[in-house]
Amino acid sequence: MEETTSARPADSPDAAPLSPAADSVDNRLYLPDTGDWEACIKRDSDKIYCYQKSPGQDYYHLILSGEIFLKNGNEKLCLACALRRGVVTHDRLHWQHRVKRVTAPPL
Repeated sequence: MEETTSARPADSPDAAPLSPAADSVDNRLYLPDTGDWEACIKRDSDKIYCYQKSPGQDYYHLILSGEIFLKNGNEKLCLACALRRGVVTHDRLHWQHRVKRVTAPPL
């Protein structure tokens, strides 16, 4: 006997989460060193490439329309590459876990 399930589109208002734990997952991202980074949304059809290659790829990948990315001057990073590179983190207590910089005493 075949088992069938009724699939609802993910964007329907009554769509259930994929799993009960999906509600408890914290997907927020934090930028520990804000510096000159800014969050942007790609809204046009111009080709924008991420400045970092994904593992196993020998090319720079496109940032797609509607995608959230980070920009610092001419450098643009998709969120996945920003996570891998350590520009953003899931650690909401990042400010407590920072390695303090040692400064040399004045001469």
